[in-house]
Amino acid sequence: MAVRKRHLKRKDSTASSTSVLAMAPADGDETVADIRTPEQPLTGRTPDGTAFAVPKTRDMLQSLFNPLTPKTTFDIVTLAMLSTHLLVALLLPLAVKRTVLMASFAFWRLCYNGGLGWVLNWQSSRHGLVAMFKRNGWLDPSRGGKLHLWLKSELEAKMGNDYSFEAVPIEFNAWLLYRQLVDLILLNDFTAYFFLCSCYVGSASDSEPWQAFLRIAGGLILLAFNLWVKIDAHRVVKDYAWYWGDFFFLVEQSLTFDGVFEMAPHPMYSIGYAGYYGGSLITGSYTIFYASLAAHMLQFLFLSLVENPHIEKTYERPPLAVQVIKRSRNRRLSLALSDPGDCAVDDAVASGIASSIRERPTSLWHPDLIIFKNFDLFRASDILIMLLLAYSVGIPLGFMWATGHVRLVLVYSICQCVGWILFRTLALGFLLKRQSTSQLITRWYIKHGGNGEEAFTSWRAVCNTATIMTYGSFGLVALAAYHWGDADYSNLILFHTLGLLLIAFHVWSSRSVYETLGDFGWFYGDFFARDPSMLSLAPADIKLYYTGIYRYLNNPEKVIGQAAFYGLALISRSWAVFALALLLQICYFLFSAYVETPHMEKIYGAQVRRESGIVRTVKKAVSLGIGQPLFLGSESYIDDESRHVGEDVPESSGMANLLASTTNPVRNILLETRGLLSTTTARLAERALPSELSKIDHLGCYGLKLLPGAAWRTSATKNPSNKAAKSTYFLGEPIRVDWQAPLNHSRRDWIGIYPVTANFSNQITTVSSKGRYVYIHPDENLLAEMVVGDSVFAGIVKGTSK
Repeated sequence: MAVRKRHLKRKDSTASSTSVLAMAPADGDETVADIRTPEQPLTGRTPDGTAFAVPKTRDMLQSLFNPLTPKTTFDIVTLAMLSTHLLVALLLPLAVKRTVLMASFAFWRLCYNGGLGWVLNWQSSRHGLVAMFKRNGWLDPSRGGKLHLWLKSELEAKMGNDYSFEAVPIEFNAWLLYRQLVDLILLNDFTAYFFLCSCYVGSASDSEPWQAFLRIAGGLILLAFNLWVKIDAHRVVKDYAWYWGDFFFLVEQSLTFDGVFEMAPHPMYSIGYAGYYGGSLITGSYTIFYASLAAHMLQFLFLSLVENPHIEKTYERPPLAVQVIKRSRNRRLSLALSDPGDCAVDDAVASGIASSIRERPTSLWHPDLIIFKNFDLFRASDILIMLLLAYSVGIPLGFMWATGHVRLVLVYSICQCVGWILFRTLALGFLLKRQSTSQLITRWYIKHGGNGEEAFTSWRAVCNTATIMTYGSFGLVALAAYHWGDADYSNLILFHTLGLLLIAFHVWSSRSVYETLGDFGWFYGDFFARDPSMLSLAPADIKLYYTGIYRYLNNPEKVIGQAAFYGLALISRSWAVFALALLLQICYFLFSAYVETPHMEKIYGAQVRRESGIVRTVKKAVSLGIGQPLFLGSESYIDDESRHVGEDVPESSGMANLLASTTNPVRNILLETRGLLSTTTARLAERALPSELSKIDHLGCYGLKLLPGAAWRTSATKNPSNKAAKSTYFLGEPIRVDWQAPLNHSRRDWIGIYPVTANFSNQITTVSSKGRYVYIHPDENLLAEMVVGDSVFAGIVKGTSK
């Protein structure tokens, strides 16, 4: 893969900066925190590279419900739709208004998750909404006519003095119009739910007054918590991210986590809907609970299908080399067996295909069994695990159903489950403790002619077997103890629903832990990699990073890693299953306190975090929330009232100057720290993965060649020997690139622009291009503006004609 330097030079200046243009194979809710001073405007950048000052947006609630604020047509329509819910709640009979409001809530919720989700996905993948406005000319003064004038007047009425309809790009105006649709749908969704809950207040039949008191108090606590989450989330992300602004344009801000975003992943979609369950508790209605649960599930579906793909495309880092290797294994094998003429590579590369596959580590082409993932029917260890599971769980179940001796099987299953719990936590914990202090397992294998790799391989098999058998034995106890008899049907459905939710939560948390730690961390690999050479890292370079689910919890397995077992206790309505789940959690606490934590402190020292993200956020909220106003203004924008106060009080100007002088050094420290962290991360990846880079999908087939620009044509007449001018371009000048790729490459391959020092290798990118990329096969249905701008790419595929 060819990589070229790019020198950007202003036509009226000699200053230049350096970036990298890189081509990579396709197999390869964050929050935005602002550290600018209030005087600095927020700078936005459209996909074609146009930079603009982002005007201040007004608060939606103020513009709608403040009687002194002039109302636009959009506001009047929204208020009219909201008033219909009030009329339904006041005028219709109880049974009718329950049906109407339930249908209204379902309609607006589907409009939110389905309608807005489709529009956002269309905008993210094809820039469809902006393209529609461009194609029809509705925002173009020369083509829009009366519709353009009406839209202009509507938007100007909702914005401040710093907004000019003609001065901002079409992407910003399209986003403002999209905001009106969002306000209409979200407010009607909330209003329909509120009045629906009001129709069910008092429908619960509590047997005791204290039960009703606890239920209502718990509901109010959840509502207050929901309100705090929404307020704090809006404080952090502001209107730009609140209304999905990065689907339309990007802003020059840094991605970081703050406030409630340290407490839970995607808090506006997860804990931000705690109010749903607060409303369910206050009403005491199963109807409200299941309606809330269905709406929340739709929200998670919206997150998975719309938000996450866009976040990964816009902000997330590409996968590391070892992940790319795993994903491209099948493609690489197919290339090795295909006609060599399909890919023009050197003879040395072609002849080394088979040997590189043979030299690949076993874990890459024959990965280990992770629970039941990567199960291989012809691998002896996998077959033995299945036989053990069949003997321990399958045969007792068959015996119970054939003979009806439930109590006997229950006693057997409880004893077996206790044995596996003690083996998984205490026995393996003792071995890990000895491994940490004296390398017991590794030394045993070396003593008997093995090595450290064999020790770790055997440990992985034993650890995975113990985990599978713990799960299997719990399932056997739950099946043997399952009994409901003549229990109330509503309780039966409720307990099964809650149990299934806990099981789903357990699956999600386990997957999050595995995605963060990988195979190595999942099996406690740092207990075996005592020699830093195993990781190609010097001791001084060993760093501890809290990413993924560990950003919120220091040890998720200890805190929420047993959720599925409590779910089984609810489903089976068995105190025995609950006691076993409690025993397992206690054993995990002991395992963490006496095995994991001491080892982590020995390796990472002071880097081990004492407080989790959740604890820090709660403490910060408690310490800062006392005596503070409920709603805080944005740090980036100063409202008109605060400006008047500053003008009237002379001392305020001195305080503002003091704050401004203090902000700049703090901002510089933050920028330097962020740069140091990114450099350290790149250095770690550089030292850990260089041996794997040559194994990725015939990188020799990929290449880039920069075509000379205007700077070369200008200097060629004066100094033809100036080769540096070939890779020098004026700022804003299109960069044309000839690329080459294998004939069977992915049509989603892309070319991006990066700073020269951003990536440790010229073959693998480890940072985001921040939207500065284009696909090499752009969608022919997109407007031309979406595939040109800072970079114009033209390429051929070897094996085809130009």
